[in-house]
Amino acid sequence: MDDSDAYGVNESRAAAAIDAAVSSLRTYFGKWTRQHCYLVVDPSQRDFTNDDKEAGHFQELTRAIVEIKHDAFPDSHRPYLVRLDLATPEGAGVLAESVKIAFEDRRPTSMAEGLGQRVGGWLASEASMDEVAEHWGRLVLQYNEEGLPCVLRFYDTRALSLIWPVLSQEQQQALLGPIKVWHALDASAKPCTYGASAGSRADLSLTTEQWHQIHRHGMVNRALALYAMKVDRQPQPPEVAAAIAAAERAERYGLFDRDDQVAFIESALAWHPWFDLHPKVLQLLGARPPDRFYTAAVSVLTEEDIVEIRDGVWYERLSASSSR
Repeated sequence: MDDSDAYGVNESRAAAAIDAAVSSLRTYFGKWTRQHCYLVVDPSQRDFTNDDKEAGHFQELTRAIVEIKHDAFPDSHRPYLVRLDLATPEGAGVLAESVKIAFEDRRPTSMAEGLGQRVGGWLASEASMDEVAEHWGRLVLQYNEEGLPCVLRFYDTRALSLIWPVLSQEQQQALLGPIKVWHALDASAKPCTYGASAGSRADLSLTTEQWHQIHRHGMVNRALALYAMKVDRQPQPPEVAAAIAAAERAERYGLFDRDDQVAFIESALAWHPWFDLHPKVLQLLGARPPDRFYTAAVSVLTEEDIVEIRDGVWYERLSASSSR
């Protein structure tokens, strides 16, 4: 690994972040001894527990598969939980390895290549592993605003980071169920915890507006991954927020081709969060025929135009005039 390191930080900082995350998890479970530690594994693209190098560590560990009751969902893609006994060298070793893998999968190049998140976090629960897996099995398959079956990939930490803020507190508690705390990496690859104190409910009951937001998350994460690769670092929280907002605006402009929407979001990240309010961009978008791509419409922008958009002075003037 070179000094630039694909986590988006230098090598020593990456190692320090991994060590700190492992220490934090061990401290938490050392304090809350009645709570089990369940590792979430998503094998849909790469199952690291079957790798020759790692398989030996997992042979003796108990796992529970999250059953997804839909014929079109491959059995080999079903997420599963692995119980880690952190009081044993084996359990502690797997915890450390899983944290390393979670950070590895946030390498900008890995995200841009769409290799997925093999580790979905670490669950703290007093319930049995089977109970947690059964609870998730009831929630993974949802029916969207059109009544069609839709897999809600909340066990993917990049998806979870965008889904969680969309949910009400009651829905967050419904997602957690018997889980006390869900430890994971957030959208910026920072360790975080998900928990809820609201009263429980039987199901998520997602609204139409929530589904609309969730449908946009795939292209948001795609744009963030491509941006992370270009800048060789993780996206920061304001950039994540800018990407989410840009995805909604892309739809309002009538952009419905996925790659075109991703390109629009990338412009918000690379140029300016509100680049589409720049007079020249606004004019181009307004004159764009329905059958013309966004990328084609803005291809006439010159380097000088883009420098001006990035500079942001125009936006400051716009904001000042609108506040009068």
